[in-house]
Amino acid sequence: SDIVDLCLIPEVEVKLEDILEHVGKTVERKGFCVIAVAEGAGQSFVATGKRDATGHTIYGDIGTFLRDKVNEYMKPKGGRSFYIDPSYIIRSAPVRPIDHTFCSRLSIDAVHAAMRGYTGVCVGPVHDIVVILPSKLIASGKKTVNTKRSAWQTCVQACGMPHQLAGYSAAR
Repeated sequence: SDIVDLCLIPEVEVKLEDILEHVGKTVERKGFCVIAVAEGAGQSFVATGKRDATGHTIYGDIGTFLRDKVNEYMKPKGGRSFYIDPSYIIRSAPVRPIDHTFCSRLSIDAVHAAMRGYTGVCVGPVHDIVVILPSKLIASGKKTVNTKRSAWQTCVQACGMPHQLAGYSAAR
C-alpha cells in the first residue's frame, strides 16, 4: 500500500528513537505518516507481564503508547497524531446480507457437529470451505512472520521502511 509508512510486527524489535526519526522524516516529505501496528508488536515498551485464564499473554496497549510518544515528539514541530483503534472500525461495519448467510451456515454446521457427538471442535472456513477443526489444533500454535521471506520484504519496500525498522541489520 502507498498509504502505510511504517508497519510494526512482533517479530521485529525496534527502538523508539528509530520510529520517531522515521515519523519525522516521513511527515517532512509527505505531510503525514501512517503507522500500522500488529497485535503484540512493541511489547518491549508496554509489556504487562500478565497472562489470562488460558495462559495467553495480555498485551500492553502499544497504540496509545505510540500515540502519546509521537504527539510528544511532534508537538514542538507543530504536529500531532491520531490513533484509531481497529476494534471500533470492525464493530462499526454495516451488516450485509452475506454476513447473515455466512453466520447461518456456521451455526447450522456447528449444530450438526454437536449432534454428531463432536466435542472440542470449531467450525470455520478454510479456503472458502466450511470445515470442522479440533480446537487444540487451532490454539496450539502462533502464527509468525518470517522476516526473511518475500511477503515481509514486499511490505517493507512498499512502506519505504528503513532497515533498522524492518529487522535487517544496518550492515546489509
